[in-house]
Amino acid sequence: MLILGFESTAHTFGAAVALSNAKKGEELSPKNTKIIAENDKKYPSLKEGFIPRKLADFHAKNFDEILGNTLKTAGAAISDLDAVCYSYGPGIGHSLHVGYVAAKSISVSRNIPLIPVNHALSHIEIARFHSGYKDPLAIYVSGGNTQLLILEKFGSHAKYRVLGETLDIGVGNFLDHVGRHFMLTPPDAVGVLKEAQKGTQLVDMPYSIKGMNTSYTGLLTTATKMDPKKIPIENICLSSQEYAFSMLLEASERALALTGKKQIVGVGGNYRNKRLQEMTLELAKEQNAVCHFPSFELLGDNAGMITITGALQFHSNCFDETLLPNQKARADAEKVGWWL
Repeated sequence: MLILGFESTAHTFGAAVALSNAKKGEELSPKNTKIIAENDKKYPSLKEGFIPRKLADFHAKNFDEILGNTLKTAGAAISDLDAVCYSYGPGIGHSLHVGYVAAKSISVSRNIPLIPVNHALSHIEIARFHSGYKDPLAIYVSGGNTQLLILEKFGSHAKYRVLGETLDIGVGNFLDHVGRHFMLTPPDAVGVLKEAQKGTQLVDMPYSIKGMNTSYTGLLTTATKMDPKKIPIENICLSSQEYAFSMLLEASERALALTGKKQIVGVGGNYRNKRLQEMTLELAKEQNAVCHFPSFELLGDNAGMITITGALQFHSNCFDETLLPNQKARADAEKVGWWL
C-alpha cells in the first residue's frame, strides 16, 4: 500500500509518501508502515502575520517542486499510488483549498480513493501510532487549537471527546501575538521562547481557568499593555509563557484526576517548546503516568502525520470521500475506526 498525503492547513505546504506492508486485518504499526519520503516549505513568519491569499499563492507556487521531490525520494510515480489524502481542516480556507485541489486532481485522474484527513486528529494519531498508547489524555496545543481530549468507544467505532479547551484563542495564537506586538525575532512564539529563556522574574498576570477550560485574551491584553522600558521584555515573555502553560497543565491535571488516565501525549506545534515538555513531564511524574511527545519534525504541521493517519483510515475503510475543506473541523466530530 502506497499513499501520498498533502498538508496545507496554514503556513506549511508539504507532501509525504507512506509505504505499508501490513496485510488485510493486520494492525498498522511502525514495524509495517513508514514514511518513506517527505518534503515541505514553510511561509516565513513576518510581522504582518499570515495573510490567507499570500499563503495560498505560496503553496501553489511550491506545489510542483514539493510533489516532484517527494515522489523522487520515494522512488515512486503517481501511477504507483493506491490512495491520496489531504488535510481538510481545521485551518485557513485559502490554504486548505490548495491541498484539496491537488489531492482531488490526482484522485480523479488516477481513479484512486481520496481520503480527507482531520488535521487536529492527525496530530494525536501520529503520537498514538509511534508511542503505542491505546488510551491517553491528549494535550493538543497549536496556534489555533488548545484542547484536552480522550478516546471513547461507541460500538464498532470510537470518537474523541473534548474535556476542556480554550474559550477564546489558542496558546500558540496568544504567544504569536505577544511576539508580533513586541517585534521580537522571530515575531512569533519562537521569539517569545527565546526571550523567556533569559527571564529572571515573574510579573503578575491574569490566571484564567474554568473547570478544564482556559482563556488567554485577558493574559494577552495584560502582556501587550506592559511597557518594556519599565519591565524587561524577557520577564514579560517569561511570565506570558509560564502563566499560559501553568493554566493549561492545571486543566490537564484535573482531566487526569477525572478520568484516571495513565498515558499522556503532548501534541501540536507548541509542544516543540522544551519548557512545555518539561512541565508536562513533571505533571506525568506526579500522576504516575507515562508521557510521549512526537519528534520535533512531527510536532509541527507536516504531511507525514496526515499521510500516516490517511493510511490508518484507508486500511480500516474509515473515510468519507465527499467531505470538503472545512475551516472549523473538529477532532471530536470524527469516527475513529481503528485501534479499538
